[in-house]
Amino acid sequence: MVLSNSHISSALNAVDSSIAHALKKTIIDPSFSGKITGFDSKYAEQILPLAKAFSVHPISGFAVGAVAVGKSGDLYIGANIEFAGVPLHATIHAEQSAIINAWMHEENEVVALYVSELPCGHCRQFLRELSNIDHLKIVVSGHTYSSAVLLPYAFGEAPEKGFGMLDAPKAKLEIGPIKYLRPLQCAIDAAKRSYTPYSHSPEGFYIQCVDGKFFTGSVAECAAFNPTVPSVIAALNQRNLSASREVSIRKAIQVKLATSKNDPLAFAQSVINSV
Repeated sequence: MVLSNSHISSALNAVDSSIAHALKKTIIDPSFSGKITGFDSKYAEQILPLAKAFSVHPISGFAVGAVAVGKSGDLYIGANIEFAGVPLHATIHAEQSAIINAWMHEENEVVALYVSELPCGHCRQFLRELSNIDHLKIVVSGHTYSSAVLLPYAFGEAPEKGFGMLDAPKAKLEIGPIKYLRPLQCAIDAAKRSYTPYSHSPEGFYIQCVDGKFFTGSVAECAAFNPTVPSVIAALNQRNLSASREVSIRKAIQVKLATSKNDPLAFAQSVINSV
């Protein structure tokens, strides 16, 4: 599905008319990157249809939208993305998309998450990596849920404050002698931001489109492993939530530790080749 002005206009029909024009102006701006500023959080649920319009679902035909409300007051949209031609586990869910979007914009706490559908178990477990999960409001169709209600017997312990996905300190990486080009440095910086409390194997990804816009992604691990979002998916998520979502990719760089316990390269290559 290609996001068009008709999709945007249709989605905006559910938004309060007092903000619809300003919201459309934000979304169609060439510099749009998935973050919405200057709008009260009370409009987050109304913005869900707009977030849902960013969904890419060639396999399931099922679109989901999400809006994360940052402690800063900024709103971060998210949508599910499926990749044809690669395993289904490459999919990123809308809840993950919105949280990753907030994280890549350096938001260190999300206070509420609005979703167009009730989160699946996969996402409920993924949200456990937020250090404020016990206080996170999850809103679906006007009903507010807590993580304890949605996932009463969660796997693993929730991280302490300052050590969760959004607020953990950056990894300290020793970099060997290399020629420092800006794209490589961006990928290294993304690797340093990785959230890898289980494998301790940070990785960063950089993609550059033919229009010159670039996007980076960091790996976000989950205690249950499978809900983990690889760095390549995090970077593609940012591209999808931007004005360059349909622009071809001309360069991709992945950075990882030489001593990593896992090798994400083959997976990243297959996903990039499928785009």
